[in-house]
Amino acid sequence: MSSLRFASGAIAAMLFILPTPAPAQEIGVKAGVNFASLTPEEDEEPDISRRVGAVGGVWVRTPPTARFSFQVEGLFSEKGVTFESGGFGAEVALRYIEVPLLARAGFGASNSAVRSFVVGGVAPAFKVSARGKSTFDGQEQSTDIGDEISALDFGLVAGAGLEFGRVLVEARYTHGLPHINTDDNGDEDRIKNRVFGVMAGFRFR
Repeated sequence: MSSLRFASGAIAAMLFILPTPAPAQEIGVKAGVNFASLTPEEDEEPDISRRVGAVGGVWVRTPPTARFSFQVEGLFSEKGVTFESGGFGAEVALRYIEVPLLARAGFGASNSAVRSFVVGGVAPAFKVSARGKSTFDGQEQSTDIGDEISALDFGLVAGAGLEFGRVLVEARYTHGLPHINTDDNGDEDRIKNRVFGVMAGFRFR
């Protein structure tokens, strides 16, 4: 819970850490879908597939009229992985509060109907919950695995998108750097988050 309180405080402070006055900021919301997996994936049995989860939150950008700007976000993000083998299925469901800190470059005239942009930066993430689910012969069991997953994750972010007036669409990839399992039995057992996300958003101002 301490990491969750810290993350909540970080998001609450987000609107105040930028040095420019409010009129020089853009504020908006965004939501979409994550396609998440965990490494290592090579030579793995059973069949591993991406877990589909929700992502969404708020963002602030400054200065809004510049080609190059800084963007801070507060996102709820679901990650994890699913896998199957014969009649057995399992899922690792991870939920985070993520605070991406992004450099942003925009392309196109300010009065264009469509503008493009790219973003890149870092994304500290604070664990909210972690559960393991298994299914066999139609029976499902869910277990809290919070003690087995680190409270903090940290990833590199790269993405691109399009703006249509106040509406935007974006695709991004987040590459987790540290292994998130608390036990460490060597490289082959160190799992890391890998997430591809697609989002749509709306700018309030």
